[in-house]
Amino acid sequence: MALRKLKTLVGREFLVIGRSALMLLLIVILPVTFSMIFASFKQVIPNSTPASLIAASPEVTESEMNSTFKLLSRFCSPSIDSREDAFRKLSREEVYFIVSVPSGVWSGEGNVRVFVDNSLSPVAEMSDYVAEILKYELGEAYRRDYLSFPPPNILVEKIGKPISPIEYFAPGVVMVLLAIAGILVIPFNTVKDHNLMTRLLSSASPWEFIGSKLLFSLLLASLQIAIFFIAQSILRLPVMSVNLLSAITLILASFALTSTGLLIAFAFKLSNLSRYVCSLLFGAVATFSGIFYPPGFLPSYLQPIPKILPTYYAMVLVRGFGMKGLEAGIFVDYFAIMVVWLVISLALLYYFIRRFRDG
Repeated sequence: MALRKLKTLVGREFLVIGRSALMLLLIVILPVTFSMIFASFKQVIPNSTPASLIAASPEVTESEMNSTFKLLSRFCSPSIDSREDAFRKLSREEVYFIVSVPSGVWSGEGNVRVFVDNSLSPVAEMSDYVAEILKYELGEAYRRDYLSFPPPNILVEKIGKPISPIEYFAPGVVMVLLAIAGILVIPFNTVKDHNLMTRLLSSASPWEFIGSKLLFSLLLASLQIAIFFIAQSILRLPVMSVNLLSAITLILASFALTSTGLLIAFAFKLSNLSRYVCSLLFGAVATFSGIFYPPGFLPSYLQPIPKILPTYYAMVLVRGFGMKGLEAGIFVDYFAIMVVWLVISLALLYYFIRRFRDG
């Protein structure tokens, strides 16, 4: 008898999940996504890792550049850039290392230099592997061409202040806390109060309601972030550095995440379906924004996903301003994406609140 009841109850749970397309999507997509991510580590350096190839001097020939490009393509995804563009891309985390080709590289002359950003801790930690792979591939190419002289030396140059893995991942923790408050806590509480929402919206203007939600979300996340920083300090761990520009970025991200979560809630008329959508969005933000995993290490077919998530640009901005101390001019387009995201999400939220209030 008890077994029959248990079977009935378990079957009911399957029926509930089966009626929700989004829940089924979440159950299926997450394991598949993580499997594809782990598949990128079949190689020491994922083949999709973006890199720049530059000429060390004007004497480097086009043939030398093209031959080195083909060599790099065996273990990463290179692009041939000018020196200025390459280092700009490195600062913006658009490439993870730069290979400088000397004149006479295929005659055993000069030194091949590999530049990496010390603040990009996961890449800086494996930069020696990049040099070893490049050395091996050069040696193999020399042997295939029956060259008697040894290949050039491979030198690694790490740029900027060294950042520990703890410091690198700290901005990701902060972004997760902002996302929890903005995409989960605030929308879920709003859905929970759906019976009171009509009366609440009749006593306050939409902008007053929105302002209160944005402020509370920021305060809630700020409290969690403060506790996180205090715990790091007590444990004598390096505490994430925050300056004015990174603080502005985090505030923009908090407001944009909260308004996005709320517009989803009101777009689905405060139904339970909105909770599933918000949960799915939170999973996408946590997985593909570069919070705990460099997006450049993702398989090539997944790399376009971070570029459509504004939180990816927010993460680059926070690391660029807070950890590297870079100037705002390098990230004008990224900052513009954050502002546009906030404006659009607020406009849509206002529309859906008016629609909900007016029936």
